[in-house]
Amino acid sequence: DDAIPSKAITSSVNDRLMTEIQASVDKEKYGSGKTREYFKEFRSQKSEEERQRSIEEARDLNGVNPLVCIGGAAFAWACAGALWFFTTYLGALFVSHPLETDVYFIQRLTQVFRNMVMGLSSLASGFFGVVGIGIFLLGVRVGYGVMTGELDPTPIKKSKSDEIVLPDVWALMTGQTNRRGKR
Repeated sequence: DDAIPSKAITSSVNDRLMTEIQASVDKEKYGSGKTREYFKEFRSQKSEEERQRSIEEARDLNGVNPLVCIGGAAFAWACAGALWFFTTYLGALFVSHPLETDVYFIQRLTQVFRNMVMGLSSLASGFFGVVGIGIFLLGVRVGYGVMTGELDPTPIKKSKSDEIVLPDVWALMTGQTNRRGKR
């Protein structure tokens, strides 16, 4: 019995409770078992400080021109209006040109097609309208910030390393360049 007695490593009660709480929060947030393993790629790899810093950068409205926002809202509303008139036109067209057939299957298919077309065009119209409202309100907020001196509408200059260079996909697809961009 020359074995060296080893002491069990114990931590404080608070440490154990905090570990249990964190495990419970992770289980509630990300699930447990197989589901957790399936979706682990989608979890954020950023620390809490990095996430907060990126949120603060996203909230910075300096460099946003209020006139561009209001112009974008006008364009979105014009699209919404055009889509709404298109939806109205399609509704009138479907009512004035009913499909006259005795085949039940064809009758049901035309009804489904009409409902899908009307639903999608109505949805697109509403989507553009709501987006227009959001962009307009952003322009109003930025305009207020510029008038009070809180915000600067001057565009923020980005360095060349921050620019995104899009590859010449057409040349790649037609065989004019290889994958590395060489001709």
